[in-house]
Amino acid sequence: MTNLLPKDAQKILSSQQIEQKINRMALEILELHYKSSDIVLLGIENGGYHLAGLLAKKIKTIQRNHIHIASIKVNKEAPYSELAQINDTKDLYSKAIILIDDVGNSGSTLFHALQSIYPLHPLSIHVAVLIDRTHKRFPIKADIIGLDLATTLTEHIYVLFNENGSPEGAYIF
Repeated sequence: MTNLLPKDAQKILSSQQIEQKINRMALEILELHYKSSDIVLLGIENGGYHLAGLLAKKIKTIQRNHIHIASIKVNKEAPYSELAQINDTKDLYSKAIILIDDVGNSGSTLFHALQSIYPLHPLSIHVAVLIDRTHKRFPIKADIIGLDLATTLTEHIYVLFNENGSPEGAYIF
């Protein structure tokens, strides 16, 4: 898996640090939704979906809320060419939805994902990202952030997950 990274990539979060961020993010989700018995964690494929699974696992160890996990696919290369597709909407109507991505950058991916969520008539929508960058072009602000990171426009952030969906680390290059 690490062969996906350039040789000059620097680790900014270890797997242990990511786990700590996930623990705190799970608590924040529960604080925001303390009255909700059903919470939907809608992860943007692929990294956001892995993160949603890890958050759900942690939330279930803290409190017995009903957690539904779903994924949403956004064409990141050409987001205007097609609507984002939610994999399974049957349990998502009129629920509290947390839209999750591994890295928030310009806000474009989250903006396009939100367009597919509105027809579900959500009770509330919150945005959670593991790493939030400061280069917003769309009016999207994450409510739950693992790490706020100022970067240059030319730098890239990549969160590496293993085959089981567990985090291996976050890298900047």
